[in-house]
Amino acid sequence: MITDTDMPEIDSSHRPGLRRVWFFLRVSLVLLSIVAAKILVHRMGWELLDPNPLFPGLVASGVFLLGFLLNGVLLDYKEGEKIPGELAAALECLGTEARCVRQLHPEAEVIGALALLADFSKDLLAWMEEADLVTPLLTRLDDLQLSIERLAIWNAAPLQARLLLEMANIRRVVYRIEVIRETTFVPTVYGLAYIGTALLIGGLMFTEIKPFGESLFFIGSISFLLIKLLLLIADLDNPFAATHETSAENVSLIPVYLAAERLNRLVEAI
Repeated sequence: MITDTDMPEIDSSHRPGLRRVWFFLRVSLVLLSIVAAKILVHRMGWELLDPNPLFPGLVASGVFLLGFLLNGVLLDYKEGEKIPGELAAALECLGTEARCVRQLHPEAEVIGALALLADFSKDLLAWMEEADLVTPLLTRLDDLQLSIERLAIWNAAPLQARLLLEMANIRRVVYRIEVIRETTFVPTVYGLAYIGTALLIGGLMFTEIKPFGESLFFIGSISFLLIKLLLLIADLDNPFAATHETSAENVSLIPVYLAAERLNRLVEAI
Protein backbone atom coordinates (compact mmCIF):
# COMPACT_ATOMS: atom_id res chain seq x y z
CA MET A 1 0.00 0.00 0.00
CA ILE A 2 1.36 3.39 -0.93
CA THR A 3 1.29 6.30 1.47
CA ASP A 4 1.17 10.06 1.13
CA THR A 5 4.95 10.20 1.32
CA ASP A 6 5.13 7.96 -1.75
CA MET A 7 2.92 10.22 -3.82
CA PRO A 8 4.80 12.02 -6.61
CA GLU A 9 4.97 15.76 -6.24
CA ILE A 10 4.86 18.34 -8.97
CA ASP A 11 8.34 19.87 -9.03
CA SER A 12 8.32 23.60 -8.41
CA SER A 13 11.13 23.95 -10.97
CA HIS A 14 8.57 23.02 -13.64
CA ARG A 15 6.57 26.23 -13.03
CA PRO A 16 5.80 27.73 -16.42
CA GLY A 17 6.31 31.32 -15.23
CA LEU A 18 10.03 30.82 -14.58
CA ARG A 19 10.42 28.90 -17.81
CA ARG A 20 8.80 31.69 -19.82
CA VAL A 21 11.09 34.30 -18.26
CA TRP A 22 14.12 32.20 -19.25
CA PHE A 23 12.59 31.77 -22.71
CA PHE A 24 12.45 35.55 -23.25
CA LEU A 25 15.94 35.95 -21.83
CA ARG A 26 17.33 33.45 -24.35
CA VAL A 27 15.63 35.26 -27.22
CA SER A 28 16.91 38.60 -25.92
CA LEU A 29 20.48 37.31 -25.75
CA VAL A 30 20.30 36.08 -29.35
CA LEU A 31 18.78 39.41 -30.38
CA LEU A 32 21.57 41.38 -28.71
CA SER A 33 24.12 39.25 -30.57
CA ILE A 34 22.42 39.99 -33.90
CA VAL A 35 22.28 43.73 -33.22
CA ALA A 36 25.93 43.73 -32.19
CA ALA A 37 26.83 41.87 -35.39
CA LYS A 38 24.88 44.43 -37.44
CA ILE A 39 26.80 47.28 -35.82
CA LEU A 40 30.08 45.50 -36.59
CA VAL A 41 29.07 44.93 -40.23
CA HIS A 42 28.13 48.62 -40.57
CA ARG A 43 31.40 49.87 -39.11
CA MET A 44 33.47 47.50 -41.24
CA GLY A 45 31.65 48.59 -44.38
CA TRP A 46 30.39 45.11 -45.23
CA GLU A 47 26.87 46.20 -46.16
CA LEU A 48 27.11 45.04 -49.78
CA LEU A 49 23.39 44.62 -50.52
CA ASP A 50 20.89 47.28 -51.50
CA PRO A 51 17.16 47.23 -50.66
CA ASN A 52 15.38 45.16 -53.32
CA PRO A 53 11.67 44.77 -54.18
CA LEU A 54 12.16 40.96 -54.00
CA PHE A 55 13.08 41.18 -50.33
CA PRO A 56 9.41 41.26 -49.15
CA GLY A 57 8.93 37.94 -50.99
CA LEU A 58 11.62 36.38 -48.80
CA VAL A 59 9.83 37.71 -45.73
CA ALA A 60 6.49 36.35 -46.93
CA SER A 61 7.92 32.88 -47.63
CA GLY A 62 9.44 32.71 -44.15
CA VAL A 63 6.19 33.78 -42.52
CA PHE A 64 4.27 31.19 -44.57
CA LEU A 65 6.55 28.35 -43.44
CA LEU A 66 6.32 29.42 -39.80
CA GLY A 67 2.55 29.70 -40.04
CA PHE A 68 2.34 26.19 -41.50
CA LEU A 69 4.47 24.79 -38.67
CA LEU A 70 2.58 26.67 -35.97
CA ASN A 71 -0.77 25.43 -37.24
CA GLY A 72 0.46 21.84 -37.27
CA VAL A 73 2.01 21.78 -33.79
CA LEU A 74 -1.00 23.55 -32.29
CA LEU A 75 -3.21 20.62 -33.30
CA ASP A 76 -1.04 18.21 -31.28
CA TYR A 77 -0.81 20.67 -28.40
CA LYS A 78 -4.59 21.10 -28.20
CA GLU A 79 -4.97 17.32 -28.25
CA GLY A 80 -2.33 17.03 -25.55
CA GLU A 81 -4.28 19.42 -23.32
CA LYS A 82 -7.14 16.91 -23.20
CA ILE A 83 -4.99 13.87 -22.37
CA PRO A 84 -4.38 14.46 -18.62
CA GLY A 85 -8.11 14.89 -18.02
CA GLU A 86 -8.92 11.73 -19.99
CA LEU A 87 -6.34 9.73 -18.05
CA ALA A 88 -7.58 11.07 -14.71
CA ALA A 89 -11.19 10.23 -15.58
CA ALA A 90 -10.28 6.69 -16.66
CA LEU A 91 -8.22 6.03 -13.52
CA GLU A 92 -10.93 7.26 -11.17
CA CYS A 93 -13.59 5.33 -13.08
CA LEU A 94 -11.59 2.13 -12.59
CA GLY A 95 -11.19 2.84 -8.89
CA THR A 96 -14.87 3.62 -8.37
CA GLU A 97 -16.06 0.54 -10.24
CA ALA A 98 -13.67 -1.72 -8.35
CA ARG A 99 -14.90 -0.32 -5.04
CA CYS A 100 -18.50 -0.95 -6.10
CA VAL A 101 -17.63 -4.61 -6.71
CA ARG A 102 -16.54 -4.85 -3.08
CA GLN A 103 -19.78 -3.23 -1.91
CA LEU A 104 -21.93 -5.65 -3.93
CA HIS A 105 -19.80 -8.68 -3.08
CA PRO A 106 -18.10 -8.28 0.33
CA GLU A 107 -16.12 -11.45 -0.30
CA ALA A 108 -14.56 -10.03 -3.47
CA GLU A 109 -10.82 -9.44 -3.30
CA VAL A 110 -10.42 -6.00 -4.82
CA ILE A 111 -7.75 -4.58 -2.54
CA GLY A 112 -4.96 -6.00 -4.70
CA ALA A 113 -6.44 -4.50 -7.87
CA LEU A 114 -6.95 -1.11 -6.20
CA ALA A 115 -3.40 -1.12 -4.83
CA LEU A 116 -2.03 -1.91 -8.29
CA LEU A 117 -4.19 0.86 -9.74
CA ALA A 118 -2.91 3.38 -7.19
CA ASP A 119 0.68 2.33 -7.83
CA PHE A 120 0.17 2.53 -11.58
CA SER A 121 -1.30 6.04 -11.33
CA LYS A 122 1.79 7.12 -9.39
CA ASP A 123 4.09 5.52 -11.98
CA LEU A 124 2.09 7.07 -14.80
CA LEU A 125 2.48 10.55 -13.36
CA ALA A 126 6.21 10.01 -12.83
CA TRP A 127 6.57 8.81 -16.43
CA MET A 128 4.69 11.81 -17.79
CA GLU A 129 6.93 14.16 -15.79
CA GLU A 130 10.29 12.46 -16.32
CA ALA A 131 9.83 11.13 -19.91
CA ASP A 132 11.40 7.75 -19.09
CA LEU A 133 11.13 4.65 -21.28
CA VAL A 134 7.53 3.59 -21.85
CA THR A 135 8.24 -0.17 -21.73
CA PRO A 136 8.31 -0.52 -17.89
CA LEU A 137 5.08 1.46 -17.64
CA LEU A 138 3.39 -0.82 -20.17
CA THR A 139 4.54 -3.86 -18.17
CA ARG A 140 2.88 -2.45 -15.04
CA LEU A 141 -0.20 -1.72 -17.12
CA ASP A 142 -0.30 -5.39 -18.18
CA ASP A 143 -0.17 -6.45 -14.52
CA LEU A 144 -2.99 -4.05 -13.70
CA GLN A 145 -5.14 -5.37 -16.55
CA LEU A 146 -4.70 -8.97 -15.38
CA SER A 147 -5.79 -7.92 -11.90
CA ILE A 148 -8.83 -6.11 -13.30
CA GLU A 149 -9.77 -9.12 -15.42
CA ARG A 150 -9.85 -11.31 -12.30
CA LEU A 151 -12.74 -9.19 -11.03
CA ALA A 152 -14.93 -10.86 -13.67
CA ILE A 153 -15.59 -13.61 -11.07
CA TRP A 154 -17.76 -11.18 -9.09
CA ASN A 155 -18.47 -8.41 -11.62
CA ALA A 156 -21.40 -8.41 -14.06
CA ALA A 157 -20.45 -8.74 -17.71
CA PRO A 158 -21.53 -5.21 -18.77
CA LEU A 159 -19.65 -3.62 -15.88
CA GLN A 160 -16.58 -5.75 -16.54
CA ALA A 161 -16.66 -4.73 -20.19
CA ARG A 162 -16.65 -1.09 -19.14
CA LEU A 163 -13.61 -1.66 -16.94
CA LEU A 164 -11.72 -3.28 -19.80
CA LEU A 165 -12.75 -0.42 -22.08
CA GLU A 166 -11.22 2.07 -19.65
CA MET A 167 -8.04 -0.01 -19.58
CA ALA A 168 -7.93 0.10 -23.38
CA ASN A 169 -8.38 3.88 -23.29
CA ILE A 170 -5.48 4.27 -20.87
CA ARG A 171 -3.23 2.13 -23.06
CA ARG A 172 -4.24 4.09 -26.17
CA VAL A 173 -3.50 7.44 -24.49
CA VAL A 174 -0.12 6.24 -23.19
CA TYR A 175 0.91 5.28 -26.71
CA ARG A 176 -0.39 8.60 -28.00
CA ILE A 177 1.78 10.50 -25.51
CA GLU A 178 4.80 8.47 -26.61
CA VAL A 179 4.11 9.24 -30.28
CA ILE A 180 3.71 12.97 -29.59
CA ARG A 181 7.00 13.01 -27.68
CA GLU A 182 9.01 11.10 -30.24
CA THR A 183 7.58 12.58 -33.46
CA THR A 184 8.75 15.90 -34.89
CA PHE A 185 6.17 17.64 -37.06
CA VAL A 186 7.41 17.53 -40.68
CA PRO A 187 11.20 17.80 -40.09
CA THR A 188 11.78 18.95 -43.68
CA VAL A 189 9.65 22.05 -43.15
CA TYR A 190 11.53 22.71 -39.90
CA GLY A 191 14.76 22.72 -41.88
CA LEU A 192 13.34 25.07 -44.48
CA ALA A 193 12.05 27.40 -41.77
CA TYR A 194 15.47 27.57 -40.08
CA ILE A 195 17.24 28.14 -43.42
CA GLY A 196 14.72 30.78 -44.48
CA THR A 197 15.04 32.62 -41.16
CA ALA A 198 18.84 32.55 -41.39
CA LEU A 199 18.75 33.89 -44.97
CA LEU A 200 16.34 36.64 -44.01
CA ILE A 201 18.35 37.79 -40.99
CA GLY A 202 21.58 37.48 -42.97
CA GLY A 203 20.10 39.56 -45.77
CA LEU A 204 19.11 42.28 -43.31
CA MET A 205 22.56 42.10 -41.78
CA PHE A 206 24.35 42.89 -45.05
CA THR A 207 21.75 45.27 -46.52
CA GLU A 208 22.46 48.98 -46.32
CA ILE A 209 19.39 50.72 -44.90
CA LYS A 210 19.54 54.43 -44.21
CA PRO A 211 19.38 55.91 -41.70
CA PHE A 212 21.35 53.35 -39.71
CA GLY A 213 19.06 53.65 -36.66
CA GLU A 214 16.13 52.40 -38.74
CA SER A 215 18.14 49.40 -39.90
CA LEU A 216 18.78 48.43 -36.28
CA PHE A 217 15.09 48.76 -35.51
CA PHE A 218 13.98 46.61 -38.45
CA ILE A 219 16.57 43.88 -38.01
CA GLY A 220 15.91 43.80 -34.26
CA SER A 221 12.12 43.61 -34.60
CA ILE A 222 12.07 41.04 -37.41
CA SER A 223 14.74 38.87 -35.77
CA PHE A 224 12.96 38.93 -32.43
CA LEU A 225 9.65 37.83 -33.91
CA LEU A 226 11.10 35.11 -36.14
CA ILE A 227 13.43 33.61 -33.55
CA LYS A 228 10.82 33.69 -30.82
CA LEU A 229 8.29 32.04 -33.11
CA LEU A 230 10.77 29.33 -34.13
CA LEU A 231 11.59 28.50 -30.51
CA LEU A 232 7.91 28.56 -29.57
CA ILE A 233 7.02 26.12 -32.37
CA ALA A 234 9.80 23.75 -31.28
CA ASP A 235 8.50 23.94 -27.70
CA LEU A 236 4.85 23.37 -28.61
CA ASP A 237 5.83 20.35 -30.69
CA ASN A 238 6.25 18.37 -27.43
CA PRO A 239 3.68 19.41 -24.80
CA PHE A 240 4.95 16.65 -22.44
CA ALA A 241 8.48 17.96 -21.86
CA ALA A 242 8.19 19.24 -18.30
CA THR A 243 11.70 18.03 -17.39
CA HIS A 244 13.37 19.87 -20.27
CA GLU A 245 14.87 23.06 -18.85
CA THR A 246 14.29 24.92 -22.11
CA SER A 247 10.61 23.95 -22.39
CA ALA A 248 8.15 26.63 -21.24
CA GLU A 249 4.83 25.53 -22.74
CA ASN A 250 3.64 22.18 -21.35
CA VAL A 251 0.21 20.79 -20.57
CA SER A 252 -0.85 20.67 -16.93
CA LEU A 253 -0.55 17.28 -15.21
CA ILE A 254 -2.61 18.38 -12.19
CA PRO A 255 -5.64 16.19 -13.14
CA VAL A 256 -3.47 13.05 -13.11
CA TYR A 257 -1.86 14.12 -9.84
CA LEU A 258 -5.26 14.63 -8.22
CA ALA A 259 -6.51 11.27 -9.52
CA ALA A 260 -3.42 9.50 -8.13
CA GLU A 261 -3.94 11.20 -4.78
CA ARG A 262 -7.62 10.21 -4.63
CA LEU A 263 -6.82 6.60 -5.52
CA ASN A 264 -4.20 6.51 -2.80
CA ARG A 265 -6.77 7.66 -0.25
CA LEU A 266 -9.28 5.14 -1.58
CA VAL A 267 -6.85 2.27 -0.97
CA GLU A 268 -6.11 3.51 2.54
CA ALA A 269 -9.84 3.75 3.33
CA ILE A 270 -10.53 0.08 2.52
